Amino acid sequence: MSNKTNKSAETVTSFSKKFVVVRSGTRVSELVYESKQDAKVEFDHWSGIVKRWPDGTKIEIAEYDEKKHKV
Repeated sequence: MSNKTNKSAETVTSFSKKFVVVRSGTRVSELVYESKQDAKVEFDHWSGIVKRWPDGTKIEIAEYDEKKHKV
C-alpha cells in the first residue's frame, strides 16, 4: 500500500472575497468578514457614531485588499 495522496484532488483553489469596514478609506478595526452581511453590524455601529458626531467622514463596507487595508 502506498501512503502517497493526490494533492491536486485535495487542494481547493476557491477565491472568496473578504470585507472590511472603512471610514473615509481607513480601516476601522482588525476584523475581516466573509460577507457584507457579516460586516453590517460593525458598519451600523460606526454609522451611528458618525450620525451623532458628524465630521464629514464616510463609512463603507469595502472589499478587503491586503496591501491597502493593513492593520
